[in-house]
Amino acid sequence: MKAEILSIGSELVLGELVDTNAAYISERLRGIGVQVGFHTTVGDAEEDLCRALGAACERADLVVATGGLGPTRDDITRQAVARLCGVALELDEKALEEIRALFKSRTREMPERNKVQALFPHGARVIRNEVGTAPGFCIAHGRSEIITMPGVPSEMKRMLESWVLPYVREKIPDAEVIVTRDLRCFGVPESELGEKLHDLMDPTRNPYVATQASQAVITLRIVARAASERDAVPLLNETAEELRRRIGSPIFGEGRYGLEIGVADLLDRTGMTLAVAESCTGGLIGHWLTNVPGISKHLLEDVVAYSNRAKSEILGVPSELIERVGAVSEEVARAMAEGVRARAGADLGLSTTGIAGPGGATEGKPVGLVYVAVTSSRGTTCEKLHRWGDREQIKDRSAKGALDLLRRELLKLAEG
Repeated sequence: MKAEILSIGSELVLGELVDTNAAYISERLRGIGVQVGFHTTVGDAEEDLCRALGAACERADLVVATGGLGPTRDDITRQAVARLCGVALELDEKALEEIRALFKSRTREMPERNKVQALFPHGARVIRNEVGTAPGFCIAHGRSEIITMPGVPSEMKRMLESWVLPYVREKIPDAEVIVTRDLRCFGVPESELGEKLHDLMDPTRNPYVATQASQAVITLRIVARAASERDAVPLLNETAEELRRRIGSPIFGEGRYGLEIGVADLLDRTGMTLAVAESCTGGLIGHWLTNVPGISKHLLEDVVAYSNRAKSEILGVPSELIERVGAVSEEVARAMAEGVRARAGADLGLSTTGIAGPGGATEGKPVGLVYVAVTSSRGTTCEKLHRWGDREQIKDRSAKGALDLLRRELLKLAEG
């Protein structure tokens, strides 16, 4: 079965809202074996919507539309579908009573305008809205079936899960399900991963692997087809092990796992404590770490020593060292990590210092130059990073680089 998702609303076309519904629906349809071929976004003009619906019905067996089922003048989905199918709109008394009951449960009288939400194209099957006033409906047109749902994400998700997915699944009982697993990777260019995984990325392979880069983290998505989720698990496990064998330590977790969670898990495993000294990252590392529940057992303090004076007075970095080599240097990064570790009495110290831009660059020290250092009982390690992007991106990528250095040090300590 091939599907098209139709997102309706001028606010989407104008860029005033981001369409998250289409991505959610695609993922859930894929899970029951439905191939989504198209995403279409159209505004609140009946003529445009009719054309978009007609084109979708020519391309797909299933058209899933969201939006345009409200009570206002620009909610024209029901009218457009009725026009496309060549039928009239009819009042559904049961749906009307349910809308009235919802208003009553909220101690409000139903406005007369909401009556339009109980109008459906002749022959359509009404889909109850369990949490809102806009019912959906399902109607056949030619070789296709059109399913409409409200655009409010919470209402759409409830309707999709409770009615649409079971309904569609019954129509394709023998379809293969598509199950995915994501591995997260940092520190290896996407092009290099492409070379190492070339054979695994063949889309005819089952499972196959796809890559997606976002904010310097690369997701390795394993996509398996099987008769059931249970049957897909061994396929996913086998390919995940092969990925770990080929790539190794740059893989730091699964799912939406962030570097900070990987670090927190290793701190739990080793029982070690950590102190952080941040300059160019401005507290971002501490922010991420403190989003992890239970990190207070390990994170003793996070010092934002932004000025040279703070680096000297708080962290004990010699002022003459800063004057001689500059705050953005390997020597100062090392001294910051060692200073914050000593100050807190921690097992590990982590530091960042760099030029986030757009100003502050000097000859030999461009915007994006960053030093990160980690110190432990094994000694102090410092890495020189070259980050790119705007100020926010440089801070983000520098903080991730520091966390990855810390993660690798913790792996060595965990291995003894």
